[in-house]
Amino acid sequence: MRGKNTFLLENDRYKIIEPEIEVMDDEDNGNESQKVIITSDMGEMDKISNEGYLSDNVVVQLDKETRLYTENMRYFPGNKSVHTDEFVTITGTGLVITGKGCEVDLANRKMWIVKDAEMEMDGVKNDLFFMYEDDSGQSHVPEKQDMGKTVEEEKTEEKTIIRSSGPLVFDREPDFHIMTFNDNVEAAKGSTTVFSDKLVIFLDAETKITKQAIASGNVLASQGAKIAKGDTLSWDVNTQSAILEDAKNAEFIRDDLSIYATRMIFYKNANKIDVPCAGSLRVKPHEKNIPERKAADTEAKDETINVKWEGKMNYMGDAREAIFDENIEVRRDDSLLRCDYLYVTFNDNNYDLKTLDAKDKVHIIDKKGGLWNEAVGDQVAWDAQSDVTVLYGAPFAILREGNTRQIISPKVTFFENGEKILCDGKGSLYETGKGMSRTEERDKTGIKVTWLKKMEYDSVIKKAGFFEEVQVSQSGQRLSGDQIDAYMGADGEISKIITAGNVYFYSEDLGGSEGFGTFFTWDLPKNMGVLTGSPKAELRKEGSRTFSEKVYFNMAEGRITWEGRPHWQLISKEAGNADK
Repeated sequence: MRGKNTFLLENDRYKIIEPEIEVMDDEDNGNESQKVIITSDMGEMDKISNEGYLSDNVVVQLDKETRLYTENMRYFPGNKSVHTDEFVTITGTGLVITGKGCEVDLANRKMWIVKDAEMEMDGVKNDLFFMYEDDSGQSHVPEKQDMGKTVEEEKTEEKTIIRSSGPLVFDREPDFHIMTFNDNVEAAKGSTTVFSDKLVIFLDAETKITKQAIASGNVLASQGAKIAKGDTLSWDVNTQSAILEDAKNAEFIRDDLSIYATRMIFYKNANKIDVPCAGSLRVKPHEKNIPERKAADTEAKDETINVKWEGKMNYMGDAREAIFDENIEVRRDDSLLRCDYLYVTFNDNNYDLKTLDAKDKVHIIDKKGGLWNEAVGDQVAWDAQSDVTVLYGAPFAILREGNTRQIISPKVTFFENGEKILCDGKGSLYETGKGMSRTEERDKTGIKVTWLKKMEYDSVIKKAGFFEEVQVSQSGQRLSGDQIDAYMGADGEISKIITAGNVYFYSEDLGGSEGFGTFFTWDLPKNMGVLTGSPKAELRKEGSRTFSEKVYFNMAEGRITWEGRPHWQLISKEAGNADK
């Protein structure tokens, strides 16, 4: 210790004018960079213990860039430390720290601020949060530098402010300077704020630039309309990435998009989010795209889309797309989609779904009812602009309505929110309805329809149309035609069948009767069919042929009647043999 003037007082204490204390590192003799210099306007030193007390404009120079300022401080030579209960200000390259009470281990250059610490950092091009700044949902656009601003103005705008109510510990390692904030930590930069119980910041020992930051304990981060919650939030400047973790579920929430998982990785420059574990995603559609509904409409649909997965999720912001893997569930209103691979794209201006493509073990459940409530296939694709969903299967996709109806086809297209359905290619429909006679067994009254080209269904008029080489069979009855239309009754089952063209009808219940004509109507509840022809319909039964305008097949009563001047023709054995 030295000073401008020194006075020995009566109580064995020295009074020193403009004192200066120089502390040397024992292992680095003569190395100026390792020296710690303490100065003040006034000071005292105990003659026996050599302990000192400094007051008025106390300055501790820890290295060439770092200085501590306070009003008074005690010096303890035994352990080479200083202590103060006053407010302190610490300055360094690009940072200013203030707080109440401070202790410095001079030999190890370790520092503690007791409470109410606040740090201001400038000139560091590192955000404490890790998504792009644009909250509109649009693709990331790199920030343009204002050429009219000076470098100093740019730095001023980029200040990061960190506050804590508990101790701030400053450690020095060979490669890093480590600052640890404790209790009620708040870090803010621009529109970003991070709250936590603890925050550890790693600065490069040479450049003093932040390399890594770790917030832990009740982490709550906000950036504009975006919010993140978890146990820890860590960020690495080299990868420009942040990791949000929580043993139960971390949360990333914004107005129209929410993600829940135990681990999320945010890549700022790449505008990407990776979730390498199971999680869930919730998408709320943009309000202007939801049709206006009356306030009294309590049965309005919930348009929110919920996605769960057990594998991983990757979101690419610039491409506006997301990929999900393994045991995926997508819920929307009354619909559920299960698959093992899901690829979705979003609109440019919001998170409304634009397209959806699901593959592998595709399983759809739709509780709205109608022609089907369950579908199985290999791939399903949906496009928002056309509002069309296409289901593929190899060799075929399957539609089911509980245990009462099954449809198979290699390609199924759903139009206008499922109001219209098209089955392309060879397929079949099987319905185990209640049947025409309520006393008959269900398997005997089941209806099977096969076709070669396609099936069309309109849920508004409850009509299904079948095309090319169509055949309908029920128990002992069989109907064939070029085109057959089936109409659903109030109970959702096929109640009427109409066919035109080359019509053929066979009834085992009516003694093997056969009908040939151009138009046939089959009333299933009444168990009756009406055949007409152009010019005549033909009935073949028990070796005779009957021609009339109409032939009535009454399976319920076991009889056949005619209408319109019928005439008969017997088929001889010779003629029959000749036909053969």
